[in-house]
Order: sequence, then C-alpha cells, then structure tokens
Amino acid sequence: MTKQSPNAQLKSTRLLVHQYAERLLGLGEEVRQSTIREMIAAEHGISASPNLVNDEVKKFWVQAGPALSARLRRPSIPDDVCASFDKIWDVALNAAVAGHEIERQQLQAQADNTVAAMETAQANELAAIERFDGQTREIEGLRADKLRFTELLQANEAERKALAAELKDQTEKTAAQLAVNMQEQQRLQGHVDSLQQQLTDLRASSQRDLTTLAESHQVELVKTQDFLMRETARVRDEEKTKTDKLTKELERERNEKDQLRQLRSKASDEAAQLRGRLEVTDRNLEKLEQRNAQLSEQNDKLQTALLESVKPQVIAPEQRDEDLPTTPVNK
Repeated sequence: MTKQSPNAQLKSTRLLVHQYAERLLGLGEEVRQSTIREMIAAEHGISASPNLVNDEVKKFWVQAGPALSARLRRPSIPDDVCASFDKIWDVALNAAVAGHEIERQQLQAQADNTVAAMETAQANELAAIERFDGQTREIEGLRADKLRFTELLQANEAERKALAAELKDQTEKTAAQLAVNMQEQQRLQGHVDSLQQQLTDLRASSQRDLTTLAESHQVELVKTQDFLMRETARVRDEEKTKTDKLTKELERERNEKDQLRQLRSKASDEAAQLRGRLEVTDRNLEKLEQRNAQLSEQNDKLQTALLESVKPQVIAPEQRDEDLPTTPVNK
C-alpha cells in the first residue's frame, strides 16, 4: 500500500466530508461534525481534524444553501404523496443498503486488513531501520576497533623489532660474559685446588699438634685431678672442723637465748607488778591531791574568816588614835 502525501490525504479528507454531509442530508439526518468524523474513521481509517471537518461543513452549507432555498420556493407537495414517497424511499434505501452491505463489509474487512498490514509493514520498517542503524553503528565501531588494533599491531611490531634487536645484543653480551666467566672459573678452580692442598697440609699438621697437645693435656689433667682430690679432702676436713665449732657455738647461743627468754619473761612479770603498783600509787596520789585541794580551800576559808574577825579590832585603835587632840608645842 502506497503512502499518500499529506496534501493528497488532506484533499481526500475534504472530499469525504462533503460526500458524507450530502449523504446525511439525503438521509434526512442532521449534518454534525462528530457524525462525519466517526463515519470517516470507520470506513477509511482516517482520523479527521475537528477544525477541518467544521470548516468543510460550513463550506457545504454555503454550497447547499441556495439549492435548499430554491427547493423551498417550489409548490408544496401533498402529505399523502410525501408519505408514500417516504415509504418508497425507505424500501429502496433498505434494499440498496442490503444489496451493498455484503460488499461494504468485504471492503471494510479489506480496509482493516490493509490498515493492519500497513501498520505491520511500518513496524517492520522501523525495526529494519533500527537494525540497520544498529548494524551501521556496529560497523563503525568495528572500523574504529580495526584502526585501533592496526595501530596497536604496528606499535607492537615496532616494539617486537626493538626487543629482538635488544635480545640479540643481550645474547652477544651474555656469550662474551659467559666466556669471561669460564676463564674466571678455571682460574678460581686452580686457586681452589691450591687452597685445598694447603688445607690438607694444614689439617695434617694441626692433627699432629692436636695429638701432642691432647697427650700433654692428659698428663696435666691427671696431675690436676690428684691435686684437686687432695685439696678437696683438706678443705672438707677444715670445713668439718669449722662446722663442729659452729654447731657448738650455736648450741651455746641457743642456751643463752633460752636463759634470756626466761629472764625476759621474769622481767615482764616484774614490770607488770610494778605497773600495777604504779597505777595504785597514781590513784592514791590523785586522792591526796584532791584532799590537798580540799584542805587548801578550807585553809583559805579559815584565813578569810580570821581576817574578817581581826579586822574590827585593828580598825578600832586606829580610830581612837585619830580622835585624841594634839598637844601644843611650847615655843
């Protein structure tokens, strides 16, 4: 199914609006925008714009207005004739509708199938475009990877050549160093052989010296053991004598300690007795001090009373002496 251009589709939609408006007017129904849009969508699968349908309906009425006005100016038709004409028209219309219904349904089914096929084709086309775009991007990525890997391969090839040259150089240096090492190893082997011979001679002489030294040490060891045994016996006897002496002194000190312990116990008893006597003496002293205080207080009271009793007797002679007239002195 070929896809119409927007202008052609718009033109066909305008024509369809006029056709369905004439059909509705011929059927005696009201020409409405919603009815025309539903009929176009049902029969043609086109979603007409409400503004476009409204504009075309207005144009239709402009075109159909003069004809309707002229029709109204004609002589009136009797009602019976109109009723008969309506019945005849209904019968003819029903027959026409019944005759064309099967064809219309077939055409509608074909139109639906065509629309479904178109939608499927559009979906397949979009999927194919997406796959093509994906494959294109994948190819571009592969090309970029190819260029990157080519550059990397070239760099690796250059590095490999440099490493091969370096390996060759290192191999030559290693061979030269190996030859030098072989010569040095031979020289060192000769030196090691001479050192081994010297070590063998030194070991033999050392063995002889060690044997002689061991024999002399054995003799000295026997002498030393004899001396140590004699010294051990002497020291043991001296230590035994000292031990006996210390044992006796320890026994004597133990006896003295027992005597001192007894004396200390006796002294403790005597100290306890003296402490008891001292406490008794302290209590007696306190009593004597209290008695002395009482006696002092009584003495003070007695002295005060005595002074009080003697004081009038002393004051009376003094007053008499004051009362006596003084004798005149002869000149």
